[in-house]
Amino acid sequence: MRDHDHRLAARRRSCAHLRRGRARREPVVELRLAEPERSRRLARAQQRARHDRVRHESLGAQAHAELAGVRAARARQRAQLVGIPGGGLGVADDQQAHAGQDRPPLRPGSPRYRVAVAKWRLGPAVGTAAFALTAGTAWDEGGFHAVAWDRALVGLAVLAFAAVVLDGAPRPGRHATAMLAALAFLTAWTAASWLWSDSPPAALDEAQRVAVYLAAAVAVAIAGRRVPPVWLAGGVAAGIVPAAAWNLAVRLAPDWTGRAPQRADIGSLATPVGYANGLALLVVLALLLALGLAATAPAAPVRAAAALLLVPFAADLALQQSAGAEVALAAGLVALVLVAPRDRAALSLALLVLPLGTALAVGREGSVVSPPAQDLTAAAGAGHRLLLGLALLAAAQLAAAVFLVPRFARDGAPLAARAAAVTAALLLAAGLVAAPFALRGHERGSYWGVALREFRADPVVGSGAGTFVDWWLRARTTAHSTQEAHSLYVETLAELGPAGLLAVLVALGVPLTASLRLRGTALGPALLAALVAYDVHAAVDFDWELAGVTLPAVLLGAAAAVHADPSGGRLQARPRRAAAAALAGLTAAALLALAGSSRLAAASAAEAAGRFDAAVAEARGALRYAPWSADAWRVIGESRLAQGDRAGARDAFQSAVRLDPNGWQAWAELAEASTGEPRRAAEAEAARLNPLGGGG
Repeated sequence: MRDHDHRLAARRRSCAHLRRGRARREPVVELRLAEPERSRRLARAQQRARHDRVRHESLGAQAHAELAGVRAARARQRAQLVGIPGGGLGVADDQQAHAGQDRPPLRPGSPRYRVAVAKWRLGPAVGTAAFALTAGTAWDEGGFHAVAWDRALVGLAVLAFAAVVLDGAPRPGRHATAMLAALAFLTAWTAASWLWSDSPPAALDEAQRVAVYLAAAVAVAIAGRRVPPVWLAGGVAAGIVPAAAWNLAVRLAPDWTGRAPQRADIGSLATPVGYANGLALLVVLALLLALGLAATAPAAPVRAAAALLLVPFAADLALQQSAGAEVALAAGLVALVLVAPRDRAALSLALLVLPLGTALAVGREGSVVSPPAQDLTAAAGAGHRLLLGLALLAAAQLAAAVFLVPRFARDGAPLAARAAAVTAALLLAAGLVAAPFALRGHERGSYWGVALREFRADPVVGSGAGTFVDWWLRARTTAHSTQEAHSLYVETLAELGPAGLLAVLVALGVPLTASLRLRGTALGPALLAALVAYDVHAAVDFDWELAGVTLPAVLLGAAAAVHADPSGGRLQARPRRAAAAALAGLTAAALLALAGSSRLAAASAAEAAGRFDAAVAEARGALRYAPWSADAWRVIGESRLAQGDRAGARDAFQSAVRLDPNGWQAWAELAEASTGEPRRAAEAEAARLNPLGGGG
C-alpha cells in the first residue's frame, strides 16, 4: 500500500512539473524578427508543446490507472482495517459503503472511526425499538383504542426527549423537515378543531393519535443518517411476524391454540389486530419489505430468513380475503419492479413464485377461510394439512433462496429483465381490473357520499375531527354501523377541510418522493413499494385510525425522508434547547393522556364486571386528567342507573351531553333516567341524532 502511494505521489508531481514547464515555454515569437527565423522558432515551440502534451496525457492516464488500483486495494482491506464488518453498517459490503471515496484507513479513536462504531451500535438498538413498537401496537388490537396509542406516544416522546438531551440531534434535510412540518400542522389543526367541532371531545382524542405519528417521525429524524434504513425496515418487518404468525396458528390450528369454538365478533378471525383488512395491509407491508431484504440484505442468514417468511406472509394474506390489500400489493409490486435494477426486480419476482402458489392453495380451502361461526374448530383437520403443506413450501423456498436464486440472478438477468417488465404490466392491469371489486359487499359508496355531504356543509375548515360517525348516524339509509368513512383522504376532507387534506397529502407524499431518490440504494425500491401500498390502501379503508398499521408506514416514510438528503450537521445550542422543550411538553401531555385513557378503560372494565362503585371512582379519576371526556360521565351515569340512583345518573348524563351535544347515546340514556317532559325531549333529540336507532 505504501509503495502504491509513493508511486502515485511521484506521478502527480511529475504531471505538475510538466504543467509548470509548459506554462513557461509558451510559443512566443517577436514580430520584429525576420519571417524565416520567426517561422523556425514557431515550429520548434509548437513541437515542444505537442511533445509535452503527449507525455502529460500518458503520465495522466498511468496515474489514473494506479489511483484506481489503490482505491480497489483499499476497499478490499478496509473491513479488516476498521475491525467492523460491512454488514454492521447496513450495506452489502464495505466496497459499496465507500464506493468512489479515496480516504485513508479508519484508525481507532479517529472521528470517522467513532461515527462508524456509532452506526454499528445504534442500528441494532433502533431496529429493536422498531420491532417492539410495531409488534406491541399490532398485538394491542391494532392500536385502535386510545390506551394503545397513548402508550406508544409516551414511549416515543420519552425516547426522543432523552436522545435530544443526551446526544443532540441532526439538522433535518428538506424532505424530513417537510414531513415533520406537515405532521406537526396536522396535529395542531386536529386539536384546534375542538373550537368548531360538532363533537369537541372527539377532536382532542383524534389529536392524540396524530401526535403518535408525529412522535414516531421525530424519533427517526433524531436517529438520523447514523441508522441505515435496513435496520429500521428489518425491525418493522420482524415486528409484524408475531401478529401474522399468531393469526396463522389460530386459523389453521384452532384446537392447538385453545380457541373458543364460537366466534365472538366479526374481528375474532383477524386476531390479534381485530380487523381483517388492517391485518392484511400489515402483512403486505411485511411481504414487500421481506422481498427487499431477501434480495439485498448484507448477511446471508437475513436474506434466507426474509425469503422464508414470504410463504407464511402469503398464506396469512390469503386467509384475510382482503381485495383492497391485494390491490395494494399489486401497486407496490409494480412500483418495485419499475424502479429496482433489472436483476434485482427479476430476483424479487423469482422469490414470489412459491408464495403466490401458497396463497392460491390456502384461498381454495373454503372451510378454513370462512369457518362456520358456530364451530370455528370444524376445519381443524384441513388446517393441519395446510400447515404441513406450508412447512414443505417454506423448505422449498429456503432452498431456492440459498441455492437457486443467486444463480438465477447472476445468469438470467437479460431474460428476467424482460419477464420483470411483462410482469409489471400484468400486475398493473390486474390491479386496475380488481380495484372495483375491492369495494364489493361493502357500503363504501354510501360512506363517501355522507362524507361529501359533511364537507359541503362546512367546506372551509370541516366539521371537526372524529365527527363522521355523527353525520353517518343522521344521514344513513340502512342500519349498517360504522365509525369511519373508510377513506383517509375523503374523511380528512370532510372533518378537517382542505387544509387538513393538504397536510395529509404532504405527510404521505414527501416520503414517496424521498424513496424515489433512494431507488439506487439497496433498500430504496422496497421502501417505495411499501409506502405505495399503504397510500393506495388508505384510500379505501380506515388504516389511519389503526395506529398499529400506520406506525410502520410512518417509520418507513421518515427513514426515507431522512436518508434522501445529505447530512446537514448537528443542531446548534438554541435549536437544540427549543427541540428539547417541545419534546418535554409532548412527553408531559402524553403522560396526562395515558393516565386519562387508562383510568377510563379501567372504569369501563369495572362497569362491565358489575363493580359499579369502582367504575365511578375510576371514571372520576379519568376526569381529573381528561375533563373533556363525555365517555367518563356516561360510565358514571350508567353505573348510578344500575345502582338505582336515577338522580345521580341524570346529572351525569346531563354533563355528558353538555360536553358532546351530538352524542346520541348520552341523550338516550338521559331519557331513560328522566321522566315526563325532560324524558320526551331527550328521546326526541336522540331520535334526531340517530333516526334508525341501533349502534353507530
